[in-house]
Amino acid sequence: MSDKNLRKKIIVVGGGAAGCMAAIAACSAGGDVTLIEKNKAVAKKILSTGNGKCNFCHDVISPADFHLSADDEFISSVLKAYPVEKCLGDFRKMGITPLIKDGYVYPYSEQAKSVTEVLTRSLKGVDVVTECSVTDICKDGDSFIVKTSGKEYSSDAVIITTGGEAAPVTGSTGDGFKFAKSFGLKMKKCVPALTFLAVKDHPYKKAAGVRIRGTVTVLIDGKEAGSDTGQLQVTKTGFSGIPVFNVSRFASRALNEGKKVTLKVKFLPELSDDEIRGEFETRLSKQAGSAYDALIGLFPDSFADALLRNAGIDPDKKAEDADKTSEKLFKASRELSVVVTGCGDMASSQVTCGGVELSEVDAGTMECIKHKGLYLAGEVLDIDGMCGGYNLYFAWASGYIAGSSAAK
Repeated sequence: MSDKNLRKKIIVVGGGAAGCMAAIAACSAGGDVTLIEKNKAVAKKILSTGNGKCNFCHDVISPADFHLSADDEFISSVLKAYPVEKCLGDFRKMGITPLIKDGYVYPYSEQAKSVTEVLTRSLKGVDVVTECSVTDICKDGDSFIVKTSGKEYSSDAVIITTGGEAAPVTGSTGDGFKFAKSFGLKMKKCVPALTFLAVKDHPYKKAAGVRIRGTVTVLIDGKEAGSDTGQLQVTKTGFSGIPVFNVSRFASRALNEGKKVTLKVKFLPELSDDEIRGEFETRLSKQAGSAYDALIGLFPDSFADALLRNAGIDPDKKAEDADKTSEKLFKASRELSVVVTGCGDMASSQVTCGGVELSEVDAGTMECIKHKGLYLAGEVLDIDGMCGGYNLYFAWASGYIAGSSAAK
């Protein structure tokens, strides 16, 4: 009998970040691994991450960087089994020299293509089957049967890494959820996350395209659900940018449940209320020209114009009462509250909020508790992280844990 026949047969379904890492880890641990991917090549979604630069990790990660359907012990177990240092070390071994910018980790080349190339190269030893869609996965005694459009595969273990439903153009169309349901696993309904928010009676529509720092807070039926600070982007329908992405999951879930969602926005987040009032009072008392002239250097031009108009101030005229005008500007810049009417759909979202409940898997192995030999990793699980490489880290970590465990 050949050595290959003595090795544990493992099938990885889905060749994204988690699938590639699972296949690499399982093969390194001695498994006879087959990776099945429906696209023409693996790691397609990675090419679009980080605006094409691939923010593949963060230099410091904690449970607070994730939202999950279980207590923080789950992600704590993952971080313990696959710490950030090991993740970066593994990518160094594959050929990626990390470049860290404000905690965001990129390949030094700043090309997502570099990550897909080293992953593909590291799959040497894995039987990679592309342009092949899995139609069904079922248990046959102690083995699994994986059915595709052209062939059936038998294995000792199966790792489902098909992603969620976000960015379906990359192949993430929720296939894993169908397989999970067929095994009777509990699911959390999926909604878009890391996406933009649309608002009612948008007061800054005319400033669309402007990027400006601010603090955004989402309120669900009047109660604060999430808040973040950073650079916002004003859009024609509402707001976008990393801080908005980071709170969008709360709005998305609440809107899906028919709840009232409000977005509060505070501009000039680094300044205190007293500092802002003082800034306005000083500028307006010393203004040589129009009210608009008094705001030059504080706000982007089109935003300053919109701010003044929303405060009921004519941008083209000199403010007669500096104190009264200053208070109007203060309220306009610090007390914006608008009703959220919608968010981006799955096609325009970066990740999925929802999926297979974490209570269905063992955090130490990623093995399904109800079905031995069945593993799940990546976005198919009900865990989503903030912007900054956290979601890709979880894909690498859960994939590594699943692959290593399946091969034992």
